[in-house]
Amino acid sequence: MVGGPGRGWRRIAAVLRGTRWRRAGGPVAITAGLHGAGGFGKTTLARYVAAQRSVQRRFPGGVHLITIGRDVRGRADIAAKVTEVTRRVTGDTAETGSDPEDAGAPLGSLLAARPRTLLVIDDVSEKEQLDPFLRGAERTCVRPFTTRNGDILRPYAATPIKVDRMTEQQARKLLTHRLPAVPQPQVVESLVKATGRWALLLGIVNRFIAEQAATGADPTAAALALLRRLREHGPTAPDPYGIAQDPHDTLDLNEPERRNTAVRASVRAAVTLLQPEHAEQRFAELGIFAEDEVVPIALVAALWQATGGLDETSTRSLCKQMADLSLLGLDHTVPGGTVTLHDVIRDYLRAELGETGLRAANAALLDAVAATLPRTETADTAWWHTPYGYLPGHLIEHGGTGLLLGADPAAPAGPTAAWRDLD
Repeated sequence: MVGGPGRGWRRIAAVLRGTRWRRAGGPVAITAGLHGAGGFGKTTLARYVAAQRSVQRRFPGGVHLITIGRDVRGRADIAAKVTEVTRRVTGDTAETGSDPEDAGAPLGSLLAARPRTLLVIDDVSEKEQLDPFLRGAERTCVRPFTTRNGDILRPYAATPIKVDRMTEQQARKLLTHRLPAVPQPQVVESLVKATGRWALLLGIVNRFIAEQAATGADPTAAALALLRRLREHGPTAPDPYGIAQDPHDTLDLNEPERRNTAVRASVRAAVTLLQPEHAEQRFAELGIFAEDEVVPIALVAALWQATGGLDETSTRSLCKQMADLSLLGLDHTVPGGTVTLHDVIRDYLRAELGETGLRAANAALLDAVAATLPRTETADTAWWHTPYGYLPGHLIEHGGTGLLLGADPAAPAGPTAAWRDLD
């Protein structure tokens, strides 16, 4: 069981460095499968290990992080993802069609001709997504993966590594990380139980207390205020029959309804600190973006300008607030900046918006971007001129099915491309 980067990353790194052959004597294509519930830190742990110099020295062909996600479903989508990865890792631009196995074969051949390479395959939800990446190159490519579904590991000769909830000590350390003063021990213990030692929620709780303390609030008072909110609106709140759970019980993360309620209560507590007015609605609208994708902040600004009248400066300020509260990830090292959502948070936001809200936000996004683009001779939107690398590969997901008729077949980043932009 892995609860955090401490012993966990060393175990994974040791597997990657030392596991080269099956017991039967054959070469290994996949060495480790990190499995556990969403929000426990599988991706964080895998990325941390991949960034270690000792691991990178082991793979002169490069260390590549690949995200699959639940949205990549069906043979055509999986084949497109394999083609995308082939292009990114090897530079090969050949089209391979819509069959995943046909797409996986050339990837394996190209990897076999390269120096030893590490492919970290993140967020696999079904076996069919993984198989094409395991074709060939057994002697030169190692391919660990992360998944919520531990059953996926069974057909493979891989070392299973369970990434579970944090230990109590780890949870306390994360909850109190860099606070100006540690809240009273009994309050900390109560929050540890209320979050179920779930890294995702502990991070939000920590940032909530830190934001309040930054205004001069007493950390214990801020922690108590949040604890009351979690008890009033979280899993220990009375059910429809007026029956309340014991507030001193540890959150059971194996119960989906209680887990979802805890996410809802934690996120709602955090968004109360956001400015300006209606910031909670702006945050919910981020749920329209594709799972596990980086989204340019400029594109978020286009959405929020349409839905809330926010300019780009205000959008950047609000994104920074959200990142400070651990509600999203913000990468300022990419030109223009990008944001990402954890899929647990994204699921919550989509549920908050509902079908009507999702349709409205998607329509607002497409209308806002279309208004900045030229038209074709047939009055279709020239989507291939969009400056947002994210958008061409996701027009259909945003409700733009009919808009693909206006695509430029010769445009390398056009909506008809069989790959998604990774830049």
